[in-house]
Amino acid sequence: MLIPDNRIEVFHIKSKYDLLDTLLENNSKVVHISCHGDGDLKNNENYCMLTPNGKIHPSELYENDGLRGRNVIITGCLLGRSAFANEFLENTQAKSLIAPLKKIYFSDSALWCVNFYHHLFSKNSFSFISSYNYMKKNLKIQGGMKMFPQKY
Repeated sequence: MLIPDNRIEVFHIKSKYDLLDTLLENNSKVVHISCHGDGDLKNNENYCMLTPNGKIHPSELYENDGLRGRNVIITGCLLGRSAFANEFLENTQAKSLIAPLKKIYFSDSALWCVNFYHHLFSKNSFSFISSYNYMKKNLKIQGGMKMFPQKY
């Protein structure tokens, strides 16, 4: 078993408010948000997470929303762009963010994440940065996962 059942919780999020409620009700060290991403590539702006009931822009998230000090992976296309990532980290005070720079196939994202989590949870250090560096060196994917450590 890659990750014991008692170390993972899965929630179906339908809106920004579902996400915020879920974040405030748990204390996971790692938050993985599997969603679609959208944005204006031409003008490098308006990047957002897409939920079944609307968009979530990084400007709508705040430090007290439950991401402060947590490592976050968002697998939505384009959300590894600095326009999204920097605002997301500044507003939420998350410890780090990993997200794809480009459009990414679900299967590539899933493969990358499974290998990342295997490395993360099978090492004693539980180091996001060393697991990311391992993946960057050993598994290149078309969507280009990028890590942004907290700067603030």
